[in-house]
Amino acid sequence: MRGSRHPGLRILVPPSAASAPTRITCRMLRPERTARPPQLNDCEGLACRIIELGPHPCRFNSPVVLEIPHFASLRGRQRELVVLRSDNAEIWREHSLEATDQAVQSAVGQSFDTLETLEELRAKRIIRILTNDFPQYMAVVSRIRQESSLVGSDGGVLSSTVVPQVQAVFPEGALQKRIRVGLQAQPIAPELVTRLFGNRVTVSPIVTLEPRRRKFHKPITLTIPLPKAVVRGMLNPSVNDLKSQNVPSLRLLCSITGGTAPAQWEDITGSTPLSKVKDSVHEAAEFASMLYAEATLVPYMGKFVVFTKRLDMDEALVRCFCVTDDKVDKVSKLYIFK
Repeated sequence: MRGSRHPGLRILVPPSAASAPTRITCRMLRPERTARPPQLNDCEGLACRIIELGPHPCRFNSPVVLEIPHFASLRGRQRELVVLRSDNAEIWREHSLEATDQAVQSAVGQSFDTLETLEELRAKRIIRILTNDFPQYMAVVSRIRQESSLVGSDGGVLSSTVVPQVQAVFPEGALQKRIRVGLQAQPIAPELVTRLFGNRVTVSPIVTLEPRRRKFHKPITLTIPLPKAVVRGMLNPSVNDLKSQNVPSLRLLCSITGGTAPAQWEDITGSTPLSKVKDSVHEAAEFASMLYAEATLVPYMGKFVVFTKRLDMDEALVRCFCVTDDKVDKVSKLYIFK
C-alpha cells in the first residue's frame, strides 16, 4: 500500500500476514492532534508528523513493513532516528523490533521486488519500521546517536562511536541490579563557539549519560577529550600542563536535571576530582547555558526559495520561503521584504 498524499510512504503486508481481509489506514497527524504527544529530551525532535495506524488493535501472523519519509538532518552519523509507539497517546515507549536488511528480507521473502537497502532508504530520508502489530500511534524522533548496553553488578565499559575518546567506565559494584545504560556524545562545531564567544572559549563534546539522575554505589569514570584549540592564539594544553598559570582555565560543567526537564548547568570543577587550574572563569556556567541552547537545536533538511516582483521603477517585493519535505504543509516560514 502506498501513500497518496505522502510520496515515499509504503506499508508492505506479506502474504498470509493478515488472518482475514483487513482495511488498513495510515494518517500523518500534527502533534497537537494527539491527546499527549511524546515528551522529548534536549536535542530531540520529531522527524515527521505523528503516524496514526488502523485498525487498532491489530496483530499480524508475521511482521509487516512500514516505510516512512522524514525531513530530519542526521549530520552524517552524529544523529539517529528512533521510533516511539503508543496505544493510547498517553504512554510512549521505544519500538524494540529492529528493521535490519536481513530481518526485513526474512519477513517479506520474495513477495516484493522493489525492496531497497537501508543505505538506499537513508539517502532518500526514509525510515523503515518492522512490526508484528499496529499500535494506535507511532512517532519518529531524531536524537543524538546513543550507545547503550546492559550493565550489572559486574561493571562494564561504554564507548561512543561518534567521539571514540568519550568513554564511561562502571566499576564492579557501581550498580546492584542490571539496567540499560546509554551514552551520548555531541561534538560542538568550532564555528558555533566562535560565533557566540569569539576566540575566548573552546569546549569539549557534550556527554550525556542515561538514565539521568541515576545514583551509583561507587564512583564511575567518564573520559572526555580536552577542548581543542581551533584558532590562533589559543592553547591546547596536555594534562601535565594544566598546573601552569600560562594556560587557559579548564572548567567542568554538569547538569543533573532528570526526565525531560531542561538542563541547568553548574560549575563543579571544585567538587570533582580533576587536574587543578589556578586561573578561573567565573561565568563558565553562563557560557555553557548559552552554548547548550544553540547546540540542542534539532537540525532539519530544508530549502530556501526566493521570488521577486517589481512593483514600480523604485520598489520591488521579495518573498523568501523556507521549504521542508513535509508534503502537506511545505512552507514553514515566509519572509516578505520591500
